[in-house]
Amino acid sequence: MLSQSKVDYFNDLFVTKSAAGNSVERRPRKWKCKVSEMLIGEYCITPLTSAKLLKSEGYQMNNCCRDYLDQCADLTYCLFSVRSRVGERLATLGLNCNGGHWRFDQCFGPSNTEVLEETRTYLDEDGEMQEELFATDLYYVAHEVARLMNSAGGQKNPN
Repeated sequence: MLSQSKVDYFNDLFVTKSAAGNSVERRPRKWKCKVSEMLIGEYCITPLTSAKLLKSEGYQMNNCCRDYLDQCADLTYCLFSVRSRVGERLATLGLNCNGGHWRFDQCFGPSNTEVLEETRTYLDEDGEMQEELFATDLYYVAHEVARLMNSAGGQKNPN
């Protein structure tokens, strides 16, 4: 049988843990992005600025973007959802901040498929099959987002 002091100890522990569970730690983490949602050509670029948005993007795109929560909250990494004008998710774009400068890190489609390059095959003048890699529109869009992040005023990231 528990003594009254043990019961009091466990009650205090329970109350403390319950209060901590309802504190800021349990609220969805949100942060700001240097750029807001924008259109670049035929693409809608949406900054992912909360844990809820990262989780949704990770689920919808079948990728690991939710693993970047701490870096995004610390403003050392920034993730964007790249969508068509009608809202179809096409890619998730990641930018890394190093020395206060945003750099392109990665951009992948659903289930981490390649979206920045496409291979074109053709027959050359000798009748032999040739393959060439070409940058897609998303390659240029991804680098334009990085350029806009670097040229945007406002917050400066310490790293």
